[in-house]
Amino acid sequence: MYGNSRQQVIPPTRSRVKAGFVVYSPESDTRELIILDEGELIAVDKSGGNRDIKFKMHPGDIVGVAALFEREPLRYTIEASEDSVITVLSEECLESELKNIPVWLLAILKNLSVRTREFKHDSKRTPVENTLKSLAEYCAHLDSNIKYPLEEFIREFNWLTRIPAATVKGDIKALLRRSFIGLAKDGEDLYVQVHNATLMQIYSDYLQAQDDGALWAPLRLNLAQKRILVHLTTLDEHVQMEAPEWIAYLNRKGLAIDVSQWITLEDLGCFATGEENKYHIDQAKVEYYLTAIRYDSNLRGAV
Repeated sequence: MYGNSRQQVIPPTRSRVKAGFVVYSPESDTRELIILDEGELIAVDKSGGNRDIKFKMHPGDIVGVAALFEREPLRYTIEASEDSVITVLSEECLESELKNIPVWLLAILKNLSVRTREFKHDSKRTPVENTLKSLAEYCAHLDSNIKYPLEEFIREFNWLTRIPAATVKGDIKALLRRSFIGLAKDGEDLYVQVHNATLMQIYSDYLQAQDDGALWAPLRLNLAQKRILVHLTTLDEHVQMEAPEWIAYLNRKGLAIDVSQWITLEDLGCFATGEENKYHIDQAKVEYYLTAIRYDSNLRGAV
């Protein structure tokens, strides 16, 4: 007696549905792959009592791949927006097909499934740990006192970093509380404005130091050193002197400084090496530290 060695295969279900018919509901425990052959389907988010159409399906579109292969629940209700023809592949149907395919093909499918899951996980994962620092650094590259449409600002930053929009909005509020940025309204539109792009970079550096568990450089300055920095802003940055000459000059100006304090200022980059072992003032670095000192309360969130 000869019989069919293949096990019974459960075929997909092809059916016609009327407009308004619920093809799939998240409340059901079934896992299905739905193929639209004719017509149009819509995916509806009904959470929170709302009815938000997330996307539309056209002939040839498929939904439920992750639900069937990855056992990941389909979050949306699938409805027919017009009379349609659909093909439904159930879990039982898939399992009956898998029992009859070659082992090598099954291994390929499993490998593709794993790769798909990893790709989806990576695509959803935020690539940065400190989202506030990332936003501050982004703002540091914007022009100061220029109005940027808020929605476009959030959308572009989200696209660049994959940080969720809700998180971005929370970080924007943190910058607003510190008075680093401002919001302006023009008609119905909101705009964001960076007050001082340099300050944004300073804040980013401050947060990085916190993440590293290190003492942030401006916090290493004592009162005498801060007074020296203020005086340096009145000098020509092209003036060059050797270290002993700078120490002698500052002491003559009533700014007490010894070799140890000089080394600290040099180490912080306030003095740059010039010609023949001479040093000149790095005004950009001096201004960086003075700005950090001036906005100390804002940086710490104490405003």
